[in-house]
Amino acid sequence: MVREDNLIKIIGKDGYTKIRQTKCLLVGAGGIGSELLKDLILMEFGEIHIVDLDTIDLSNLNRQFLFRQRDIKQPKSTTAVKAVQNFNNSNLIPYQGNIMDTTQFPLHWFKQFNIIFNALDNLAARRYVNKMSQFLSLPLLESGTAGFDGYIQPIFPGKTECFDCTKKETPKTFPVCTIRSTPSQPIHCVVWAKNFLFNQLFADDDNQNEDNENKDWGTTDENEIKRIKQETNELQKLHNIILEQDFNRIPFILKKLFIDDISKLLLIENLWKTRTKPLLLDESIISENNHDVTEKKSLNEVWDIKYIIQRFIAVTKTLSQRMKSEGNFIEFDKDDEDTLEFVAMAANIRSYLFHIPMKSVFDIKQTAGNIIPAIATTNAIIAGLSALTSLRVLNLLDKYAPIEDVTKLNMAFTAMASNMTTNRYLSNPQLAPPNCTCPVCSQVVRGVVQLSDKLNEATTLEQLINKLKVKYGYGEDDDVSILDMKDQRLLYDFDFEDLCLRNLKDLKFVNGTIILFSDDSDNDEIKKPIELYFEIGDNVNELILPTLNIPMIKPKKPETDNEEKEEELVPMTENQEDEDGVVILDENDEEVIVEDSKKRPRAEDEDDLIEIIDLPKKAKN
Repeated sequence: MVREDNLIKIIGKDGYTKIRQTKCLLVGAGGIGSELLKDLILMEFGEIHIVDLDTIDLSNLNRQFLFRQRDIKQPKSTTAVKAVQNFNNSNLIPYQGNIMDTTQFPLHWFKQFNIIFNALDNLAARRYVNKMSQFLSLPLLESGTAGFDGYIQPIFPGKTECFDCTKKETPKTFPVCTIRSTPSQPIHCVVWAKNFLFNQLFADDDNQNEDNENKDWGTTDENEIKRIKQETNELQKLHNIILEQDFNRIPFILKKLFIDDISKLLLIENLWKTRTKPLLLDESIISENNHDVTEKKSLNEVWDIKYIIQRFIAVTKTLSQRMKSEGNFIEFDKDDEDTLEFVAMAANIRSYLFHIPMKSVFDIKQTAGNIIPAIATTNAIIAGLSALTSLRVLNLLDKYAPIEDVTKLNMAFTAMASNMTTNRYLSNPQLAPPNCTCPVCSQVVRGVVQLSDKLNEATTLEQLINKLKVKYGYGEDDDVSILDMKDQRLLYDFDFEDLCLRNLKDLKFVNGTIILFSDDSDNDEIKKPIELYFEIGDNVNELILPTLNIPMIKPKKPETDNEEKEEELVPMTENQEDEDGVVILDENDEEVIVEDSKKRPRAEDEDDLIEIIDLPKKAKN
């Protein structure tokens, strides 16, 4: 009753009744999400649906206070709900699943909510939820943290900037040849040690038997490709040393990796015309350090090369002893001291030989785990701001702060993130209207198509095109195009009609398919593109197209040859990399992000790129 009385004092009886009737969706139950769940319960939201795909990891426990050691490997969503039952008056409904799964979470499932809270850890899911809110005109509260930095952004579809109105920094990609042959940054050496060396030595050897004939190695130099293939095959011998627990041959592993392999690299003269040649590891250092070392130095220090080699030998022996008890398979885990130390030692030896600054184990842990350091206090502050701002988004403070124009509402940044002030921790600029160039909220008109399963199988693409033309006022001979937005697959345009007689089911139209229907006419004014979401099921018996107001726009003029500029690839220095921005995330998991581009063919060699999230600069205390 005390909690109820206090809420009524703030938002009034009518406001309290409204919040008890409010259904909200919380996407993410990690760092921000678990804090936000607690706040929403204390604010007496009537019904809270919590979606999270992940299970609890050891590394979560230092900042996600709803979880305990006993909860490791359990689903985050259901565990979080169990943890708050002793102070809960809300109806809590957990789901373990991917919010982008249109089978588990179709568009009509989102319609039940009054507001969405995003507490996600990857761009793809955040962009997806942003788009769903745009389709349904549902208010969305976006939030994220990275170390001491954090922000919250209320989003009112069609009235304020959406999540995609501002450009987001994407991960860097490194070709295989850079990682395997010509590293120039500490991150290259860490990726080599983690993704190639560790997996080859301590994981199962299925990847040893892959057919590499058609693989893209990131280079056309035949000698370099030959060397990489040979090196990969030779690593099998080192794998056998590990399996046989032949500890006397561990120095041979060092000699093979850091003397023999680099000697072969030096023979490829083309690699060193504009680069500094790497060193060879001094074999005498290996010999004099061939004994166990129990001394442990600080993980925050950069160790000297002799001690690094001692620790490499010691941790390789430890991991070899673990292999049999763990089924000849050890997975890298940034929180596993042995696996982390092996990667750190191998990366630092390689850095030393390639004239790259060595790093502390702590720094390498951040890189190897793609970690943006998470701070529990920042998570709590951002979650609290998100919960409080929801009162204004839902207009529950109409007596004190009525909403007359949603752009008068505020977002919030920490001062470090926004760089707007150095005199206070938080800045709260007003919301901006939608960015007129945003492809998500400004450059398309959206609608939902309802279609029965039978018609999905019976309707051809040509019939769909004709119905769309009639519904939206196109002439019979007007040029149009259709693009499947899931994989940027062209289905139809004026000179590609091969799929016209195929039915929609054969063209992989499923519940949740989104297409872009564009006016390709060569006119001074064309109709704005239409993005259509397909709801396919037995709830309708016909094809129902939405009624939309489609404005006329001026088409973008194509660039002339003189205006086109080729993007020059410039190698980055370490300092330049540090100056890059970062994506503000709640959690710290690896992301795979593909930049959208109309009619973009999928590159066959994308799997041969290593993607890394930039790390933020160290905050000054």
